[in-house]
Amino acid sequence: MHLKFLFISVLILTLNFELNSQGCSMCKSIVQSEISAGNEGISSGINFGIIYLFTSTYFLLIAGGLLWYFRSKKDQKNLEIRNKISERVASIHN
Repeated sequence: MHLKFLFISVLILTLNFELNSQGCSMCKSIVQSEISAGNEGISSGINFGIIYLFTSTYFLLIAGGLLWYFRSKKDQKNLEIRNKISERVASIHN
């Protein structure tokens, strides 16, 4: 049920391309109008801002993935240690 809902949500968001792409066309038109007016400072600032926003999401995803991976490894080690301890305790009592 949850997987079906997720799939339909992603499908609706990706097929609604015109709504999702409006910000980029606005940035492009602002940069073109500023360049034609002779001001090139804002265009480099907008481009830097776009690149910053684009890369920051990937850095956050990578950091979250690494955090999740290392925590799962730590939890797995703790589980193995607990199993070894319980096996040793069980062998002592037998």
